[in-house]
Amino acid sequence: MTNFNKNIFDFFKNKKSDFYLYLISFLESIIFPIPTDIFLIPKALINKERALKLAIYTTIFSVLGGVAGYMIGHFFYDEIGIQIIEKFNLKDEFNIFSKSINEYGYLFIFVAGFTPIPYKIAAITSGLVDISIVGFIFFSLISRGQDLSRKHYCANFLEKKLKKS
Repeated sequence: MTNFNKNIFDFFKNKKSDFYLYLISFLESIIFPIPTDIFLIPKALINKERALKLAIYTTIFSVLGGVAGYMIGHFFYDEIGIQIIEKFNLKDEFNIFSKSINEYGYLFIFVAGFTPIPYKIAAITSGLVDISIVGFIFFSLISRGQDLSRKHYCANFLEKKLKKS
């Protein structure tokens, strides 16, 4: 193992790196452009005994980040929300999301939680159009939890298959 690989392995093995995983998960739901999966999957594979706990906490922090995005849309859209949307060049998507949330409601939140639809925009839009926060949290927990757990289990399955071959 090269020194660089050992440093990466040691970082993901260390329990102190959990904080960074959860922080990234929180921020990814608001502003961070890199998916949490890049950090969760190697950390879960290296720490198999804690993998389920990591997936659960990552889901919780992702949804908390979504709630922060919701609050930005609900209370601070003009001050903060529009800047996030413009920074990621998502104005067209935002307009589509606004119409979709108004048309499909919670189904859109559910789908946004585990598809390439940027969850951060769905969260901000949900707050702006004043969808119920309780429903937003409920459907976010289901979809984000399902998404992160599915990726975790797929990575474990692939690892087992690769070890057999």
